Amino acid sequence: MSHIRRRSGRTSGSVSVYFIAATASLFLLTSLLIDFARIAAFRKQAELSVKSGVRSAMSSFDPIIYAKYGLFIRGGEAANELFRTTLEGNSSGEDNEAFSFLDTRWGQAEVTESRPLAGHDVFRRQVLEEMKYKAPIDLAIEVASRFKGLSGTMKEATRTVDLLEQMRKAYDRREKAFDDAYDRQRAHGEKVAQKAESAISSAGGVVGGYDDYVAKREEDKSRRQALERWEAERDARLNAGEDSEEIDKDKPEGPRYGAEIAAYESRAASTARELGKAADEARAESDKFVSKAREALIKATQSNDEMLAIVERSRRDTGATSGGSEDALESEHRQTMEELRRSAEDLILPPAFFSEYDAEIDRQYSQGLTLAGELGSLSSLIASAPGSTGMGTALSSGQARASDCLSEFSDDYGAGGRIIAQRKEMLESRRSYEAERKQAEARAESEWRSAGSFLGSFSAGAGSDEEKVSFERTSVLYTENREWNRSEEEARRTQRSEASSQGRDEAMTSVNSLLDVLEGAVEGVRDQLYFSEYALGRMTHFPPSSAKELLSGGEISLSVHGQEVEYILYGLNHPSGNIAAAYGEIFAFRLAVRTMEGLIECRSAGHPLLVLAAALVYGITQSMADMGALLGTGKIQLSKYLKVDTYYTDYLRLFLLLHGGGSNPTARAIAVMEHGSGLDFRGAYTYASGEGTASVRLWFFPGLLKALARVGDLGGSIKGNRYEATYTADHSYI
Repeated sequence: MSHIRRRSGRTSGSVSVYFIAATASLFLLTSLLIDFARIAAFRKQAELSVKSGVRSAMSSFDPIIYAKYGLFIRGGEAANELFRTTLEGNSSGEDNEAFSFLDTRWGQAEVTESRPLAGHDVFRRQVLEEMKYKAPIDLAIEVASRFKGLSGTMKEATRTVDLLEQMRKAYDRREKAFDDAYDRQRAHGEKVAQKAESAISSAGGVVGGYDDYVAKREEDKSRRQALERWEAERDARLNAGEDSEEIDKDKPEGPRYGAEIAAYESRAASTARELGKAADEARAESDKFVSKAREALIKATQSNDEMLAIVERSRRDTGATSGGSEDALESEHRQTMEELRRSAEDLILPPAFFSEYDAEIDRQYSQGLTLAGELGSLSSLIASAPGSTGMGTALSSGQARASDCLSEFSDDYGAGGRIIAQRKEMLESRRSYEAERKQAEARAESEWRSAGSFLGSFSAGAGSDEEKVSFERTSVLYTENREWNRSEEEARRTQRSEASSQGRDEAMTSVNSLLDVLEGAVEGVRDQLYFSEYALGRMTHFPPSSAKELLSGGEISLSVHGQEVEYILYGLNHPSGNIAAAYGEIFAFRLAVRTMEGLIECRSAGHPLLVLAAALVYGITQSMADMGALLGTGKIQLSKYLKVDTYYTDYLRLFLLLHGGGSNPTARAIAVMEHGSGLDFRGAYTYASGEGTASVRLWFFPGLLKALARVGDLGGSIKGNRYEATYTADHSYI
């Protein structure tokens, strides 16, 4: 029995040891689980605290910038103080009287601010956020409805003006080439005929005096022979003793016509040289004429071919772009434009015209060479006349042939020549509208200069010294922002064109681009649309009433902050320069619209180039009237055919849509806001990143946890008896 009791005691002791070991293990595991749970809770709380802290720091924004521009930047209390206050407010420290499951202690806590509003991407995103609901509604109501229906007609008008203007330039080149060829014909005919006539005229005396010259020369020859015989006989008679006086009484008379004969022979030689020279010059003139005339005719042919290509290209373009829905008025206008384009085809000459003209030039060249040949033949005959006999008939025949050839040439190509007159009549018959067209074009140029003078008067406002300094400062801020964003300087827009037709073409191209952008904005082109609406909603502009007062010489403020939209658009460092640029662009828009109307109103003029010139005169004069209406009443009727009122801000909106969304207008918008607020947007931050380091005291086995951390990731580190971790969180206004 006693043996059995001893075994039972040993067993009980063993169980106790095992129980203690199991209990210790369970305690250890439980302790680790408790600390792991506390670490997990601590990590979650710390992470949420950092996020809350960053949001609290960003909740302090600049109220002035928001109220004036609707944009958010960090402002108010210091970000680091707000961040730490929020962190500590979300944690229970060790000093709390109540039991604290997590005795969180915050160490380093810092907020890093970035993404300043001076950055173009940041600025644009804030603008988009501000305007994403409002802008499409504003545009659809205030602009799209006003300009509805204009786009299709303007495209047709632009296509028509482009065709007619190309045809006009090619037509003028062709007609200039024709004039050059005609001038070559006329000059060749007159010059050759004049020289030939002079030479043949001088030959008349030589030919007509030939028989008399031969008779006198023969008579002098006989006299010379008689004298020579007498002289030979005189010596013999003297030797025979005859009296010398008696002998001399029988002396015959010597040659009598030496001077006349010498003069004739000299005149004949001179005339032969003159005729030879005239022949050489006639050949040279004819060769030069045919080369230059054909060169001019080739240029005319090329211009005519160019006109044909222009028409064919227009036909293809019209076919490719026709169709689509349109109202009755637009359909009528399209038909008018198509008729005008078809009428331009009448300006093209058929190939037969050029082949006939080339043959005419060739005939004139051949006749010139023939005349030169006759002059040369006559020159040779006359050169052979001195000392000859029996050439009277040949000389008369040669002179007759040369005279007949000259007469035929002069009748055709000389002064008042038949063929020259016919060619001139043929050229002028196709130019019955030329005088009227030239008058219209001259008037257009005069009206264009007047318009330029009027628009230039907007730039007369010099501004006060203070206003000049304000512009200088804004310009400096613009340059600094542009360079800070590393954007390139924009190309300066060209000055107003010297020629009215070029100004019209540029205006019509610009308006079509504007209308395309407007349609695109309605369909969802985002950035330019929002920037346009933001600028008009938040920035100032220079109204027509102020512009009218400026023109009248009144005292009106020209501060940059009274014309912010205009400065954003054009960026001119001049108190009234941007105003002038805005009204100049409005004039260009009106010129395009009124030119479209002019094509319709002036179509009865008949000749397509006259219609083009008359439409330009109509466009300029009506556009000037529109500018007067804008300054006087503040509005302009969109078109004679679209009776909708448009306002100054409508045009600013269009211009902003066209070229207001790039880097340079953005830089100018920021510069205006910096100047107005006195803030440097490079330090106006819209993004914050908060980083905080927190720790929690471990309750049980920090050493064991530290050992476990070597083989696993606890998400932090063990320092002494505390677990420490670092958390970051980001927040921005967009």
